[in-house]
Amino acid sequence: MSSSFDLSGKVALITGGSRGIGYAMAEKFLEQGADLIIASRTQKDLDEAAETLSKNGRNVLAVSVHTGDEISIQSMVKRGLEKFGGIDIVVNNAATNPHSGPLSPSD
Repeated sequence: MSSSFDLSGKVALITGGSRGIGYAMAEKFLEQGADLIIASRTQKDLDEAAETLSKNGRNVLAVSVHTGDEISIQSMVKRGLEKFGGIDIVVNNAATNPHSGPLSPSD
C-alpha cells in the first residue's frame, strides 16, 4: 500500500453502507486495509454489497439495523464485537426520515 492513510488492522462500522456515499466510503476504507461492518435496514442489499466488497480479500460483516431502535443498535455492535473483537472507526452515514419513526432511541 503506497498511501500514508493506512487502516490495516482497524475495523470500521459504516451505517448506510450498502449503497451511495456509504458504499463509496466502504470501498475506500477497504482499499486502505480496514475490515468492515456495513449496516442498513435491508439485509438483501447489505448481502449484495458485502459480497462485492469482500472480493478484495478483506472481511466484511453485513448487519441489518434500524438506527432509531436501541436494541437493534446494540445487536449490531454485539455482532461486530463478536466477529472482530473491537470497532475502531464509526461513520454514521445512515439517512433518517422522521416520518419513519424516531430519529434516535431517546426520541
